[in-house]
Amino acid sequence: MTSVTPRPGLVPPDPMTIAPRAAARPPAPRLAQDATDWAPGNKFLNGPFTPWTEENEAYDVEVDGEIPADLAGALFRISSNPRFQPRDADRYHWWEGDGMVCGIYLRDGRAAYRTRWVTTDSMKFEVEQGEAVYSGFANGGTPGPLPQGAPPAKNVANTNVGVFDDHLLVYYEGGLPYAMHPETLETYGSHDFHGGIDVLCTAHFKTDPDSGDMLFFAATGPVITWYRADVKTGQVVDSHSLDIKVPVLMHDFAVSDNYAIFFVTPAQFRLDHIMQGKPGVVWDEASLPHGVQIVLMDRRTHAVTWHEVGGHWANTHFYNAYERDGQVVVDGHRITRLGTPADRLDTPVTSHSWFPPSLPHRWRVDLATGKATEEMTGGVAGEFPRINDSYTGREHRYGYFVTTRSLAADTMSDGLAKHDYLRDATTVVEGPEALTSPGEPVFVARENTTSEDDGYLLTLWWNRLTGLTELLIHDAADLRRIPLARVRLPSRVPFGFHGNWADRATLDRAVTNLPGDTA
Repeated sequence: MTSVTPRPGLVPPDPMTIAPRAAARPPAPRLAQDATDWAPGNKFLNGPFTPWTEENEAYDVEVDGEIPADLAGALFRISSNPRFQPRDADRYHWWEGDGMVCGIYLRDGRAAYRTRWVTTDSMKFEVEQGEAVYSGFANGGTPGPLPQGAPPAKNVANTNVGVFDDHLLVYYEGGLPYAMHPETLETYGSHDFHGGIDVLCTAHFKTDPDSGDMLFFAATGPVITWYRADVKTGQVVDSHSLDIKVPVLMHDFAVSDNYAIFFVTPAQFRLDHIMQGKPGVVWDEASLPHGVQIVLMDRRTHAVTWHEVGGHWANTHFYNAYERDGQVVVDGHRITRLGTPADRLDTPVTSHSWFPPSLPHRWRVDLATGKATEEMTGGVAGEFPRINDSYTGREHRYGYFVTTRSLAADTMSDGLAKHDYLRDATTVVEGPEALTSPGEPVFVARENTTSEDDGYLLTLWWNRLTGLTELLIHDAADLRRIPLARVRLPSRVPFGFHGNWADRATLDRAVTNLPGDTA
């Protein structure tokens, strides 16, 4: 056990008391900061995406309604938040923003809040230079020789965040994760799972509900490497590599009891194009003349099988996968294309038009015949699907996502949805008053839960009137437009990708085992 001795003037690391204690420095509300002069026509630098240029913290945050008494822990979210004006602001893409972690700590019906930059080595260098030095990768840019001493590539650390091995780990698929303290949000440095990974790993991980182990993978060119890390030691205890032949932009995967499931689609990540200043996210149907394939890897034996679905489309995110009646069943969302078409690299489509609305689908693989099929499971367009994570790899009834039905020019999403697979019904609610653009929903089970949807949905919403962000807490079993609680944050959390909940016990253990702020 490590003794924690806080520095003078700092709040002692203790998530148990961060909400009830009065603020050491009372927060000063301030107006939303704007960076619209960077690129007024680029959606990803305006509205809910508008960068926020400072770190914030607040205690006893204003709450409308009541935070449920049994909701004790922290919601961690990562935002895509460029710290400096991008070198190519017109081509800037949402995927390229710098990572800023938001921690919202809930306890005893009260809330506290903190944001901190993920100070990667590449960010430290740009701070020293006082400007952005790395070119964009999604839509291309103007690459050139890096200044002396610059890390060879930028780790934006902006895609997912969650507690594992007593650290708050922040993920980005172009580099190693970074470790932070789960309360002070001090950045410790890159994290390689005690030497278990070398260059990078996916931003999407799954937690085995039986063992608590982390299941994840790395995609480096056409090679996919599967990993399992032990929850008790944090060390990688299983890995296996497979060659899928093409450099697929593989962002998410699914797991069932016995299989890891990967989709091979025409969406590619081309490092060679990035080096030339061309778009790195490329849509190349010619690379897959047979169409989309599903790859199953047996988690017990590492045996790999290939299953052709056909067609040219891309999956975005998965809800879950499970096995039933000799089939592997996979639920997720898919879109008709992703990235700049291979024949338009010199005249790329705009940043926010190569990602059309996605629709929920179900895929099945018959384990006896190898046949793969697909069907659409709903007609409400949306993204960021999640489930009650305790059902990972097991048959689920409910899925949650944010809707993208008829977007306004200044929004990303427009509602919160719950799909009931048993009833084949989708419930959609919009935000109260001026709230819109909700981010990925995170499900948190109630204490002594009695059913799969017995819990809460936590989402961040953008307030169009104030330019700030609010946390809404909904009853997952009884989804209504007016939430149980609105937590009014004192800053904007620019629209980001993913996040996760850490319960009270997880936070207590991590804070006890890690040193405090040593910056």
